[in-house]
Amino acid sequence: MTRRTAAGSWVSALLLGCGDAGAGASTGRASETGETSAGAVTTSTTQAETTSTSTPTSTAEPTGTTGTEPPATSTSGQVTTEATTEESPSAGDPCPPWPAAAGPVIEVTPDQAGDLKAIVEGAASGTTIAFAPGTYDVSGGAPIHITTPGLTLRGPSGDRDAVVLDGDYATGEILLIAASDTTVVDMTLQRAFWHPIHATGGDAADISNVVIYNVKVIDPGQQAIKINPSGSDHYVDEGLIACSWIELTEVGRPQIMDNCYTGGIDAHAAWGWTIRDNDIRGFWCPEGLSEHAVHLWVTSRDTLVERNDIRDCARGVGFGLGENGNGNSRAYADDPCPGKSYLGHVGGEIRNNMIWAGDPQLFASQAGFDSGVALEQACDAKVLHNTVVSLEPPFVSMEYRWPNTSATIAGNLTTHAITMRDGAQAQLDGNVEMAGLDHFVDAAAGELHLAPGSAAVDAAPAGLVVDDFDGQARDASPDVGADELVR
Repeated sequence: MTRRTAAGSWVSALLLGCGDAGAGASTGRASETGETSAGAVTTSTTQAETTSTSTPTSTAEPTGTTGTEPPATSTSGQVTTEATTEESPSAGDPCPPWPAAAGPVIEVTPDQAGDLKAIVEGAASGTTIAFAPGTYDVSGGAPIHITTPGLTLRGPSGDRDAVVLDGDYATGEILLIAASDTTVVDMTLQRAFWHPIHATGGDAADISNVVIYNVKVIDPGQQAIKINPSGSDHYVDEGLIACSWIELTEVGRPQIMDNCYTGGIDAHAAWGWTIRDNDIRGFWCPEGLSEHAVHLWVTSRDTLVERNDIRDCARGVGFGLGENGNGNSRAYADDPCPGKSYLGHVGGEIRNNMIWAGDPQLFASQAGFDSGVALEQACDAKVLHNTVVSLEPPFVSMEYRWPNTSATIAGNLTTHAITMRDGAQAQLDGNVEMAGLDHFVDAAAGELHLAPGSAAVDAAPAGLVVDDFDGQARDASPDVGADELVR
């Protein structure tokens, strides 16, 4: 099923937003009250009366570095060169190599790890910071705080294993992004005490077009990639997380704190993000219930979550959490769901994802496998052509919950139930629930492509999604689930 090669005191005012009013959600088996942080201090919450007046456009696919191109100068002893422009690769490949830099390039090496903060924070807009292969010890305490728009941080093209930024759990965050048009590509970030990557709104304005592409994020102390408003209530919109590997390993799991307050991607009040073609693994704890592999809540909006391969996470994809979230919300000027009270998520689509649980240790944990897809106070959500397989009974394969949830749930293939809870509403069409493992090529090994003869073949409503998990076109009689059987 793999489509890609998987191959001290640091607290400052800038970091106080990392502990988002949340320290482990209560289990889906009980009534949630939202997340509450055990001792966390936060300045990055939104206010219900905050109103957005901007309208996002679609998230850009890889097109290279944006921003101006200042003269190639250096004040920190690093090598600065001028790069040439390279044509964008074919749009047919969902994970092509990222284009070559189009502006000035500052080259850095592992022995400059202690200077990275100054180098990155001193770079001019439009600059690419090119990391030479090796491990960079960034455990010095303070994060690399990106406030200049248009910077790109990247390793050697296509090789995210060649460059490792290691926080050794001694820095709260490795990258703290608060600038538009920031790109992080082709590298590994690991072992931050909180979040290896944290994107927040700016001090004076919203930011947009943060791109995280072909990156590995390994063993965070809390969430791997965090997205939330700044302390001055500015947002992070229209971002892209794609073609990346995000994992909590057996080695990293004991480092998780605050009643399993962890997860893969966790976004608050974020509008117009695309999260696609990622591999996400292992977000669960022996005790407590982790957040989702992909989680958008606190009135996030218009998120696209597609073609992700999620394995052995206690919860797969979530829009919203709890009846009232964490007590904060985002208001939109166009009032997209009139007459509703609190909304965990607005609009958005979850499609063509494969979600699998098979680790005996996950099933033996306190929470087990809770859900593959969960909608909570999610208005106008679409859940289309996903596959959710659990080798042992979960709480649910999918659930839609609370009265403000209104959803279309269609063409999904699940080994267990799709469940309504607490007055939610949804239109269900063409789903196959309680599917046996014989529907799949090798479910026990996580190979979730359809087996010939499966009753899911040609059984989905037409016209929901044009392609499948592998990017192959669906025919006029599409198959249920994320895979369209090639015959």
